[in-house]
Amino acid sequence: MANEKVKENLFSYIEVTILKSLSKTRASETSTIEVSELSTSTGIKDNDEVLRALYTLEGKSLARPYPEGDFTSNSWKITQTGIKALGLMTEGAGSDSPR
Repeated sequence: MANEKVKENLFSYIEVTILKSLSKTRASETSTIEVSELSTSTGIKDNDEVLRALYTLEGKSLARPYPEGDFTSNSWKITQTGIKALGLMTEGAGSDSPR
């Protein structure tokens, strides 16, 4: 049962890891980061796995390719919504109490 739960949440963990990396590299409104750099900085060796997570994050408006709408691009950035969401995740991670 526990292994099933880990597998179920694995992709979410990858998304959060990539979002954190986008945030740390300041890949925001003014700068971008390449998929290969994300792969290196996150330790996720498979660029296709990184891209899948980026596509999912884009669908949630948390990241976007550069130029915007070009899903063949290797350059990505975090959105303002992504920065806010990451802040909420980080803030919530320090507390086990329900809000």
